Amino acid sequence: MVSQEGYQGYIWKWTNYFGGWQQRWFILKGGSLTYYKDANTTDTGCRGSFKLEACNIVVHPVDPLRFDLTTSSQRIYLKTNTKPCRQKWIIQLGTTKANISEEMPDVATVTLSSFNEHKTELKTVRLLLSEQIDEIYNICNSDNVDKDKLKLSQAMINELCEEFLKTLDSCTNNMVGDDRDCSTPLIKRCSSHCFNEPNQPLSLGSYVPPSRQHSTSGHSNTDSESLMPDPLDQSSPERSPSRSSGEFHAAGVKRTEKLPSTYFLSIADRFEDLFLRAEAIPTVAFLDACAAIPKLLMTVGGKAVIHLSIDISNNISKIQTKQKLHPSKSDTLQAMIHLEIGTQTTHAKHSATTALLWLHRELAFVKELLLGVAEAHGISDMSAKFIECYDRTLRVHHNMMSRSVYTVAAKAVPYREDMLRALGHDGLDHTDTAVLTDLQTYGNAIGTVVKYIETFYINNKLLM
Repeated sequence: MVSQEGYQGYIWKWTNYFGGWQQRWFILKGGSLTYYKDANTTDTGCRGSFKLEACNIVVHPVDPLRFDLTTSSQRIYLKTNTKPCRQKWIIQLGTTKANISEEMPDVATVTLSSFNEHKTELKTVRLLLSEQIDEIYNICNSDNVDKDKLKLSQAMINELCEEFLKTLDSCTNNMVGDDRDCSTPLIKRCSSHCFNEPNQPLSLGSYVPPSRQHSTSGHSNTDSESLMPDPLDQSSPERSPSRSSGEFHAAGVKRTEKLPSTYFLSIADRFEDLFLRAEAIPTVAFLDACAAIPKLLMTVGGKAVIHLSIDISNNISKIQTKQKLHPSKSDTLQAMIHLEIGTQTTHAKHSATTALLWLHRELAFVKELLLGVAEAHGISDMSAKFIECYDRTLRVHHNMMSRSVYTVAAKAVPYREDMLRALGHDGLDHTDTAVLTDLQTYGNAIGTVVKYIETFYINNKLLM
C-alpha cells in the first residue's frame, strides 16, 4: 500500500537455512528499500536497508511469487503471497530506480543512465507480461476454466500494459525537456565518455580532407571539386586525374554557387568531404563524420531520436576502441573488418564487425529520414514519414520492444517546417534553396557510404 511513509507492505525474506522464510515489513521511500521485523517495530530500528540505485531487480524464472535484489556483494531473496502483490512491488521498485537516474545532477549521466534504467524496466515488464500470457494459456487449456483466475490475469495484464506504455513514454519525454531545446545537444552530453579521453577535442584524428587543405591557399583547385555522381556506378565519368586511382568524394553533388550559410556548413567533418580510396573508407575520417550525426539528429528531431542518437554514439565508440587497438592495421574500415575475419572474431562481443553493421543500418535510416524531409513538399506532420523510413531500414532488424520504442518516438517528431527552420542560419526561411540543397547533399553522401559498407558485407558474407 502507499502512504506518506512510502510504498509499504509485508514481503517474505529468506534469512538462512535455519530460519527459512520470514515475513518482514518493507518500506520503499526516497530511493531506499528498508525492512523491519514487523509493522509495529518501525520506531525501534530497521533490520536492513538497500539503496535501489545500487540494486538490480531480478524476476525469478520459475517461481511466480519470487523476485530477488542483487548488489555487487549480495543477493536478497524475496517472495510475496500473491502474483498481483509481486507485480506491484516489482513495478514500484523499477519505477523508483529509473526515477533516481533522472534526478542525478550530471546531465551526461542523466542522458545515458536514465535511459538504460528505463530499458531495464521495460525488460522486467516484458518478463511479467510473458508470465501472464502463459498463465492465460494454461487457464484456457484446462478442463474447467477458472473465470476468477482469468479475470485476475486480465487485470494484471492491463496494469502491465499501462506501465509498459508509461515507461516507453518516459524513454522519449524524460530524457530531454523541450522538443526544440537543443542548447545542450546529446553529442556534448556524452562525448567525453563515448568518444574521447577527458579534456580531449571531439575530433577522433588529425585527418583533414584535401578540399579543406587548399581552402586557405588563396586560390582554388578546380580538381578538388570534381566529384563522382556514384562511386558504385561503373558508367560514371572518369575520375579527376589530379587524384590517385580510385579516390573520390562520397558526395554525388555539391553546391558550387554561393548560397547563405546553413547548419550543415557548421559541421567540421561532413560525409561529402570524405574521400574514398580504392573503394575503401578511411576509418578515422569516417568516425569523424559519424560523430556529427547525433548532434544533427537532436537539432532536427529532438526527443524523437534520442534512442537512435545513443545507439549511434555507442557503435562509434565500439569501432573507435577497436581502431585504437591496431591503428596501423585499421586505417580503413575494410582493413579493420578483414583483421577480425582473419582472427575469427567477427561475432565476438563488442566486435567492430557487429558495431559497423548496426551503424551502417542506422546511417541508412538517417539518410532516408533526411531525404524524406527534403522531399516531403506540402507535408507538415512527419510522423508517418518517420515510420515509413524506419520500416524501410531498421524495423526488420529490431525486436518487438525496439519497434515499440520507435512507434512511440514517431509521435514526438517535430513538424517539417520546424525541422527545416532548425537547419537554417542567417535568418533563412525554412523553404530556402540552400537548406534543401545542403540537406539533400548530406543525405546522398551518407547513402554513398552506406552502399560501400553494404557491398563489402555482402561480398564477405557478413550480413546477419
